[in-house]
Amino acid sequence: MSNLSENTLEGGVEEVHALTETLNQLSEINRYNRWIYDQFAHVLGQRVLEVGSGTGNITQFLLAGNREVVATDVVPNYRAELQNRFAEKPNLTISTFDLSQAIPHEFKAKPFDTVVCLNVLEHIQDDLFALRQMSEALKSNGHLVILVPAHQVLYGAFDEAVGHFLRYGKRQLRQRLVMADFQVESLQFFNLAATLPWFINGRMLRRGYLPNEQVSLADKLVPLLKLERFIGPPFGISLIAIAKKK
Repeated sequence: MSNLSENTLEGGVEEVHALTETLNQLSEINRYNRWIYDQFAHVLGQRVLEVGSGTGNITQFLLAGNREVVATDVVPNYRAELQNRFAEKPNLTISTFDLSQAIPHEFKAKPFDTVVCLNVLEHIQDDLFALRQMSEALKSNGHLVILVPAHQVLYGAFDEAVGHFLRYGKRQLRQRLVMADFQVESLQFFNLAATLPWFINGRMLRRGYLPNEQVSLADKLVPLLKLERFIGPPFGISLIAIAKKK
């Protein structure tokens, strides 16, 4: 769930630090991480590429069922953490995939059933190029799973701290996916309840971090938050898209 480009990484020490702090917080909220995973588990194939794995908060779920998983990140410390955390998992390969650069040859030569890219695209200035590289990594009719921050009006101090270029609208993300030659199968907002706290923290209080007590509370409230699926939330803190390569 993190991926700076190599260019950003060279001058983004503060951004990497902010991302690391956030990943450490998210590693403690497995109910929330599982809730994210459950949104797309039904489209996962046997061979999965995760772009921007961070320290493995979602990787742990992808490895279930003996799928062949390639977990990638451009931050060396995160790759080392993945290696240590999942050393006993023979179905995991750890690699690098910089979305600001052309796809690695080995990914294109042996394409994947599914590409999972969570909280990464917003870090890449040329997001259309990044989507096209992920398309190159997929088999025909393979699936791309994308999660991005939603609503530019929510863009605040935290987004700046971790190096987000933007937050997406539904129409904007759909257009990007179509331009990258994907067929959008589903596109929905996620976590409606977090939008007001995010606005207060990031825009009003100008906090460049996530308060620990709020992160912990969100994890505890997941059973209640899941009720949003019955209303098809009209807005949310994130957008989740599932798209098929044409």
